[in-house]
Amino acid sequence: MLKNFTLATLLLLTTSYVNAQTKIAYIHMQQLISSMPETKRALDTLQLYEQELNKDGQVLVTEFQKRVALFTKEEPTLKPDIKDIRIKELETAKASIDDYKMRMDQKLALREQQLTDPIIARAKKAVADLAAEKGFVCVLDSSKDILVAATCEDLMAPVKLKLGIK
Repeated sequence: MLKNFTLATLLLLTTSYVNAQTKIAYIHMQQLISSMPETKRALDTLQLYEQELNKDGQVLVTEFQKRVALFTKEEPTLKPDIKDIRIKELETAKASIDDYKMRMDQKLALREQQLTDPIIARAKKAVADLAAEKGFVCVLDSSKDILVAATCEDLMAPVKLKLGIK
């Protein structure tokens, strides 16, 4: 009997201790990251890079348009074999433009990742550090449409304070 009572008491204390340890918080990571000053700088840098790449691509498009206009003008007088050669040249030029666009998109995605990875890492570290300081075992990202319970604490304000964001 005493053994059962001791076991029940121990079980009750353990359960209370475990429940006391499960503090959960939430934060809207997208909002946090977009409010960081380095995010604006990264987006501005990315936009300039995209404009630079577009400028190079526009040269290819302009030249292609000139060649199409010339072909359209000369087409009625071209011999069939010359016409076929010109059409193949235009197809090659069009493929070159498509290839450039694909490479541009890849370069842009890579540059975006290079610029945003350190920002995301800094935000995650600040959230993790604050969670450890406040004793949270789990922090949910509310920007991912996760249901937030009433017992959760919003970490947005303390994390912004930790990062020096107003």
